[in-house]
Parts: sequence; structure tokens; C-alpha cells
Amino acid sequence: METKPTRGTDPITGDEGAAIDLELAAQWTRNHRHRHPKDTVSQFFGEKILNTILQQDGCKGIRIYYANDERLTGWQKFWVSVSNFILSVFANVKGQKHFVITGVAADGEDQLPDEISGKISTPNGHAALKTLKLASTATYMVGEMSAPCPGSTGCPQNSQLAGTSNS
Repeated sequence: METKPTRGTDPITGDEGAAIDLELAAQWTRNHRHRHPKDTVSQFFGEKILNTILQQDGCKGIRIYYANDERLTGWQKFWVSVSNFILSVFANVKGQKHFVITGVAADGEDQLPDEISGKISTPNGHAALKTLKLASTATYMVGEMSAPCPGSTGCPQNSQLAGTSNS
């Protein structure tokens, strides 16, 4: 989703991102699991590295890149393109990738707003019933509304991480 700068001349203000309804976040993550049943469903970063990066001089936020540690050959790139074409044109598989962020407690549980109970898909494809009850004094939120690149203001022009070159 594209966000527009709200003040000043810099494209990045630090106000990017917003809370997202838990039901919508749950639906989006479920959609992703259905499209990629054997893929990783989340990544965790600890507060030390996040705070270290956020406290760098002039830092306005964190950009998260999709990455893979295995380089594709030309032949593999061709087949990925063909499969993406088939999924898009013939199977009509569409949708925009999103990151949904949550706080995580010391016991590894996501910090979610209020109470949620429902079926959550496990890595082996079976549904598990999971109920989380949070203290009534706790106020948690789930976040989204990041600014995707390319497609929004403030996208970097560097070739090292942004992939502006074909290397």
C-alpha cells in the first residue's frame, strides 16, 4: 500500500505504518500460509537489534527486505517467471505481500489485542485450537501499513539491498 508524506520535504517522516485490525491481520497471514504452505510464516527480531538500528542518527524506521540465501541460475529464473505467469494469468492468483508485525513476550507468544480464540494452521497442515488471554490492563496492537518498495515514496536507490541492479 502506498503512503504519501504528510509533512516536510523528506519522503520518510517516521509516521509510516499503522495498527491493523486483528481479524484482517489473521486473514492476511492465513492467505499467505495457503499460498506458501511450506514456507516460513514469520521472522523474529529482538529488541536489542531493533533499538540499535532505530537509535542510529537520523533513523526514521526500519525497512524489511525479502531475501533468500540461494542464488537462482538463469534456467531457474526462467521457470520461476513461467510459474508466476501461470499462477497470475491462468490460476488468477493475485494479492499484495504484506508484513504484519506484533510484539512478542518472553515466553514466545505474540502480544495480541484483547482475546482471540480460533483455529490456527500448524506447519504440518493440521488445525490447532489456540486461545490467548491477555491481562485486561495490557494494550497491544498488531501493525501493518508499511510502505512497499518499489511503489511508494522514499524507496532507496542503492543497489546493495534494494536490487536496482541485476547482479
